[in-house]
Amino acid sequence: MKKSDLKAEIKEYIVEILSEEGTITTEDPKKAEELSKRGLDVNLKEDEDREPTKAELEKEKVKGAPSKFKVTNSEFEDFKSRLSTLVKKIKGMEKGADRDKKMAALKQFIKKPELVKAFKERDVKIDTGGLVG
Repeated sequence: MKKSDLKAEIKEYIVEILSEEGTITTEDPKKAEELSKRGLDVNLKEDEDREPTKAELEKEKVKGAPSKFKVTNSEFEDFKSRLSTLVKKIKGMEKGADRDKKMAALKQFIKKPELVKAFKERDVKIDTGGLVG
């Protein structure tokens, strides 16, 4: 008898003995599936030290962990884009009354409590491109 045949026979014998006792516990999901196809009761023991599979990570993403930020990511992105647009406009303007009005608007905008909170929560500096110190 070949060694591989002997191993397979021993495995089958062990499975048979264990199945008589009730439920089989294994850490290997493939093995658990194979044993359950044979009509055996199988418990899948999860190893806490193992890395999660891609499928498990996707499930976690779908569940949607509660955000640690009080200001949503969409509001934060909106603040960033509005700030960037305002800075670009001001940099492209000639010095004068219109530019001074826009600068005043920029200074007011960067002091907005929601904007300050959004940037502070994410530990990101409010970048005005050197317009406001």
